[in-house]
Amino acid sequence: MKKPLMMLLMLFALGMTNVSAMAAGNPCNPCSMKGHTNPCNPCAIKKPANPCNPCAMKKPANPCSMKQGKVQWGTPGNKPIREHAFDNFSQAVALGRKLWHDEKLGTSGTSCASCHAGYQFLHFDRNQNFPHFVNMVGDVVTLDQMINYCMLNPMKGKEFARDSKELTALAAYFRAYRMQYLREHRK
Repeated sequence: MKKPLMMLLMLFALGMTNVSAMAAGNPCNPCSMKGHTNPCNPCAIKKPANPCNPCAMKKPANPCSMKQGKVQWGTPGNKPIREHAFDNFSQAVALGRKLWHDEKLGTSGTSCASCHAGYQFLHFDRNQNFPHFVNMVGDVVTLDQMINYCMLNPMKGKEFARDSKELTALAAYFRAYRMQYLREHRK
């Protein structure tokens, strides 16, 4: 027991000897050099258009200057997956609940709730997440694929585009419905 402890203390002592000297000799340690001479310290360089200093850049390149409101969402410069649809998860769940009970989504006169009222045929008791094998489909599918399978087959409707707010809303409602089931059936 004493030997490993002594070795650990020696390694610690060796590693901690002269840390400030090591930092001072490191040209890429922003704390080691003063002023604008350090090429690796973006905040020390005075040029206003410094491409290495995000705080010195003008909008929209400066991530600190971006104000996120209803108009601007996501990371600046990235391609959005769709038009902004929801401000929060609850809004997606609310639309999903509405769609879950909508018999006009397809032509068969059924809705998601027609087959899944009272958690029927969702197998929440198996505690499995998507993707998983679904007998009805005969394949391993994601939740989005399962929703579209039901849209095309039992509901006789059109599938949702993968970037549609409706598909997101139904997936959000499915998650909320599953969480409700788990709360109600806690053991």
